[in-house]
Amino acid sequence: MDADSKGEPVAAASSSRRLWVALSILLPAAVVGVQTWLRRWVSDDGFINVRVVLQLVAGNGPTYNLNERVEVGTSTLWLGFVTVGKLIAPWAEVGEVMVWLGTGFITLAMILLGLGGLHLVPIRSKVVLPLGTAALAGLTPFWDFGTSGLETSLTFCWIAACFWALARRWANRPRNPLPAWRPWPVAVLIGLGVLVRPDLALVSLVFGVMLLCQSERRIGGWFGAAGLALAIPVGYEVFRMGYYASLVPNTALAKANASVDQGLLYLGDYVMTYHLYIPVAIALALYVAGLATAGRERDGGLAALWLGPLLAAVIHAGFVISVGGDFMHARFLLPATVLLFAPVAVIGGAAWTRVAAVLTMVWALVAGLVLRPVLWNGMIVDERSYYAKFVPDAPGAMVIAENWSADVGFQLAQRAAKDLAAGRSYFVDITKPDDKLPTYDGEGVYVVINSLGIAGVGAGLDVTMVDPPSLGDPIGSRLVLPPDAEYRVGHAYKPVVWAIARYTAADVRPDDKALNDARATLACGDIPALIEAVSEPLTLQRFVSNIMLAPKLTMLRIPVDPAQARSAICR
Repeated sequence: MDADSKGEPVAAASSSRRLWVALSILLPAAVVGVQTWLRRWVSDDGFINVRVVLQLVAGNGPTYNLNERVEVGTSTLWLGFVTVGKLIAPWAEVGEVMVWLGTGFITLAMILLGLGGLHLVPIRSKVVLPLGTAALAGLTPFWDFGTSGLETSLTFCWIAACFWALARRWANRPRNPLPAWRPWPVAVLIGLGVLVRPDLALVSLVFGVMLLCQSERRIGGWFGAAGLALAIPVGYEVFRMGYYASLVPNTALAKANASVDQGLLYLGDYVMTYHLYIPVAIALALYVAGLATAGRERDGGLAALWLGPLLAAVIHAGFVISVGGDFMHARFLLPATVLLFAPVAVIGGAAWTRVAAVLTMVWALVAGLVLRPVLWNGMIVDERSYYAKFVPDAPGAMVIAENWSADVGFQLAQRAAKDLAAGRSYFVDITKPDDKLPTYDGEGVYVVINSLGIAGVGAGLDVTMVDPPSLGDPIGSRLVLPPDAEYRVGHAYKPVVWAIARYTAADVRPDDKALNDARATLACGDIPALIEAVSEPLTLQRFVSNIMLAPKLTMLRIPVDPAQARSAICR
């Protein structure tokens, strides 16, 4: 009787805690999932991925244009997931597959963050509340980039999965630490970061150190974990070298970085728009408490679970700032935000922690309902709001390619596709749509346009799209701009003369000195080897040759001025 009377409040407390846990994990996830779905869209950059996926599904390989093997996708895994989704649902548009996956990934990320953070909550805590996940749920860019056709939601999910796996491994630790490679899926998961986004290699490294901190101190186990983590990325790197003749995606070569000052402006735009310093300060107070507990218990694994995400957030944000940030508001700083709030996703314990959670939820409510970025400040744009002006104002309208039919680039690209189907051949710059030039071999249609996304989808799979920012151009991506060049972050526009030199007939504009210099340069040095590496049929011999050439071709740089390029390369 006494035992039962003592057991009842324990059972009631346990049941109450489970309810708090369920609400704390599921409610923020539901808010983010719903808001992400209601604001679903595909950005112009996302439509670049759409065309790559369509090429893959058509059996043409992971490339953008048929005539050249160029890696325009930043995220290998994201393209893989979307391609599989398209194959499973062939009736759906690729953009629809992207928003289904994006909504699912970001919702799963929120759940995994809650489950991971729960392992750091004292078991005796009867009340568990969301703090980190509540903060994320209040950030509108977090909703917006849950879809967009980009890999951002997958980034969130990978970070959350790694943190959850490490927290769970620590919580279920045996008396004697496990070898670092056990269980092996944890190491494999950590190693996938570079295939989610190349810059996440920095975060993978921190997660790897966190894994070692909670593992047996044996070199064999460390090497075993490293081998598991690197196996898939190294395998893909060999494929990249053989297929694309490059060590990195073409986007990494093409995107010119801005200054640190611009990076700091990018950070300030994000932080001050949402007064993000409020939840960050609250989170850091909880970090101090968590690290104090780890110190008292002399638990290196627990200390790593607190310090690791914070260090990874600082490193990744520092990298973003060092390259000048991005032109899309907040996007590149969202991974660091997820990392920062991961250990405090849900909290419990002393009364002051509940006050901290309530204050964070109040901030999140205000931020989600009221705080919005400016549309455009000259360098940074609220991308979703900007593109929403060009399509019908309805949920999901920006997902379907046909809804962009009023876009001038889309219309020009569709006309080019019809002309190609009718057997016509020409080179045209969108800024001079009536000036059609003959191609170098009398075949194909080449369109020069600033944005490869929606126009590329409108062009179908056979029209060659050439972009001055050179995301899909192996020559343009290696052109070096002068130090005083001005451009939008990540979008350094290269002179069209280089595209004219490559793709038009030799007798076009014979008196144009810059054009003649560019043509001469394309025949000099390692440039012919580069063109052959990405355009010749992919045989086994070509693949092996590309592997050998990849380091040299990756480092190839060409002065952007044709006269200087000819002087430097044609010696």
